[in-house]
Amino acid sequence: RKLKHRLTKAGIPVMDCTTTHIIPVPIGDAKKCKAISDYLLAEHGIYVQPINYPTVDVGTERLRFAPSQFHDDGMIEDLVSALKDTFSQFA
Repeated sequence: RKLKHRLTKAGIPVMDCTTTHIIPVPIGDAKKCKAISDYLLAEHGIYVQPINYPTVDVGTERLRFAPSQFHDDGMIEDLVSALKDTFSQFA
């Protein structure tokens, strides 16, 4: 809940279709989704799975975050900051 709240507060879209700890962030384009995932890893050291067709329908591509009890507040803030930077690069 904490990560979902922080992402929403930062203006990062979050799909509200899940009832689990997994937080999908919609991207909507397979190449962009992969590029954002690669950028997060290369520039911020953050690995996140790009979820593309055939796992999801074309046009519904997303990043899938799976926070756990091992991710502390500092890590959450680092992720939010990294996503804000990344989204500004791919706007």
